[in-house]
Amino acid sequence: MITEKFQLTGVFVQDPETKGFTAFFAQLPNIIAEGDTEEEATHNLIHTVQAVFEHQKNIELQSACASQSNVITKPFNLSFA
Repeated sequence: MITEKFQLTGVFVQDPETKGFTAFFAQLPNIIAEGDTEEEATHNLIHTVQAVFEHQKNIELQSACASQSNVITKPFNLSFA
């Protein structure tokens, strides 16, 4: 089993009024999460990215399986630090 890691740059913007954080990865700017603390925003961002990737995988799998009978699927795990 091959384990591959890649580095993402987290961007955290603190709201001056609420003191909460909006977070996104510079490499994935359209996936955004929020939290009351930087730690909560980090947790929510990682969870959101994982959910988006899972959803995209399901869409692609459904599309591929609908059009072909010789489809092989393999799970891949990504690690986020």
